[in-house]
Amino acid sequence: MNGYFQEQNADFDQQNTPRRKAKARIIAIIAVATALVILVTVSTAIMVNRILGEGYGNNTVLGGNSGNNWKPETGADNSYPVPDFTFSGGTVITDSNDYTRIYSDCSPSCCTIIALLNGRPYSTGSGFVIDAENGYIATNHHVIESVTEIKVAFYNGTEYTATLVGSDAVTDLAVLKIDAKNLKAVKIGNSNDLKIGQLVFAIGTPYDQSLAGTMTSGIISGVGRKVDMTNSSGKVIKTMTLIQTDCSINPGNSGGPLFDMSGNVIGITSLKIADEMYEGIGFAIPITDAVDIFKKLIAGEPVTDSGIATAKPRIGVTLFNLEYGLVYFGIKPQCEYPAGLLVGDVEYNSNAYEAGLSVLDIITEFGGNKIESLDDLDLVLENYKAGDKVTMRVFRFNRRLTNGEYIDINFTLSAAE
Repeated sequence: MNGYFQEQNADFDQQNTPRRKAKARIIAIIAVATALVILVTVSTAIMVNRILGEGYGNNTVLGGNSGNNWKPETGADNSYPVPDFTFSGGTVITDSNDYTRIYSDCSPSCCTIIALLNGRPYSTGSGFVIDAENGYIATNHHVIESVTEIKVAFYNGTEYTATLVGSDAVTDLAVLKIDAKNLKAVKIGNSNDLKIGQLVFAIGTPYDQSLAGTMTSGIISGVGRKVDMTNSSGKVIKTMTLIQTDCSINPGNSGGPLFDMSGNVIGITSLKIADEMYEGIGFAIPITDAVDIFKKLIAGEPVTDSGIATAKPRIGVTLFNLEYGLVYFGIKPQCEYPAGLLVGDVEYNSNAYEAGLSVLDIITEFGGNKIESLDDLDLVLENYKAGDKVTMRVFRFNRRLTNGEYIDINFTLSAAE
């Protein structure tokens, strides 16, 4: 048995002899290559050491025994010059600077409007003195609309209770009055001469009173911009002609002044496009047109027309297509009647009501135009604006619905709300 295994092992050794030789050759090659790598590495290190030594002195250490103690050379005899650094501090702003000059001159005429409803803060806006002798303050109508008390606070901390002199919803302007001495009125500029690109500044109270006296700057981005104003239902109620600016205008800036570089008020900041898709689009009411409105409000005169806003007209009625309305109200006429619109309701104290329009009248003509449907009336109203006088013909039943008569109603169109 042992002889058998010995014989098999011998055969095995004979078969693997060539493999062992090949393996030995590979090992020899690897050993030689390793030796060459070590030799090249050592030679390179010696050469680098010599080069560095020649360039930086004999004390230079390359990867010395204690790496944490290694420090670079600082130069022969520490001869690097040390510069004298001077801090400029930026541009020095003085009182002669245009920006500070405007704020210093104009801000005493500006103020915060605090509107209260039943003793509680309702809204905050901005305003400015337009007449120092009489204590007149200009602001926006929407700042003081439907409130019970108004206060005016200047940036120096003085505060006054204001009286509403007059207000107009269409132009969005209002005049207040305070009993105060030593007021400083703004200088009124000419908004008709504005040029696109002209520098302007706004002063007001954005957001709340903690930011009172905020000044922002920008340019005139556009003049004579036609901006449609909508109500809560999204219906266009008026079109305003405004100044466009990229001055930062935010809630609370409403009613504040827009100044030119000479410190003249050329506009009244009123609104901005509030949408995440828009940025830097604000608007102001031209001061030249606003002054005429201020005069009318102070004099107690009605504001029927202006270059600031064109309000859409409204009659102040609820209307039905005729046949539907007759069924809705359960009316069964015992006579012939014309085509038209049935009046379902008339707003109390509206111009049409005061002119004699009554519930269940049938509107047959408007300004001489035949009316048979709501679409007919809408098309005709496109040719009118608030403040226009118009004649409306109606057919009115008698009490027994056995007959009727035509009546002309003459009235002034109200402004859409």
